[in-house]
Amino acid sequence: MTLDKPADHRKTATLLLALSTVLAIAYGAFASNLYEGPPPFEASAMFKASSVVLLGVLALLSRARLLAAGLLFGSLGDALLAWSPNTFLTGALAFLIGHVFYIALFLCKGVGVVAAIKCPPRLLAAVSLIAAAFIATSLLVPRDSAMFTPLAIYTGALTLMALASFTLPAACWLSIAGAVLFFISDGFVAANLFHPLEEPALALWRSFAGWMFYWAGQACICVGMLRTPLSGMLVGKPGRS
Repeated sequence: MTLDKPADHRKTATLLLALSTVLAIAYGAFASNLYEGPPPFEASAMFKASSVVLLGVLALLSRARLLAAGLLFGSLGDALLAWSPNTFLTGALAFLIGHVFYIALFLCKGVGVVAAIKCPPRLLAAVSLIAAAFIATSLLVPRDSAMFTPLAIYTGALTLMALASFTLPAACWLSIAGAVLFFISDGFVAANLFHPLEEPALALWRSFAGWMFYWAGQACICVGMLRTPLSGMLVGKPGRS
């Protein structure tokens, strides 16, 4: 089902975004109470994925296929990360596939790699992002960990996704910001995984902050792409990318 009437699309988009926001905040606030007992954590996985699933539904209703694929693979990654420690790397693979769709979307809607490189602010941002990726990986992921290589590969895909967003036109600034927020959120994931905090309150706030950075990144990518003339207005004609 798609919604071609601007008024219907506006109401549906507002409802989906509101529900996604509420679910994201609720998960971030109560996540620490959801993982009791042995895995798998089925309810937790569905709860965690729900907010981004709704963003994916919004993209589908807007006929933004590449955007929807990126969001829905991201929600699958959320579910797999929550399901069990044994599905962590499978979840990372789902995110990686989602990044591939995002890269294709950004490059399709962008001004071109060459044009972006010729723009000093974009070039500086790209160099800074690459440096941050190397520094964060070296500081947060132990080299003797069995997950160092697969996570380094994943970080490369994540970095390419954020770099691809720098090719988007200025009208897509919200999506660019979302890609950077997504990039930052993975630093929280690595910190929580390899450098857990002993103080429960601090651990809770760090986990909450990382989750909200992630969800805000996905939401900004979604809304930013749907509100641009290139992919269709969120409150007007749906996009078809």
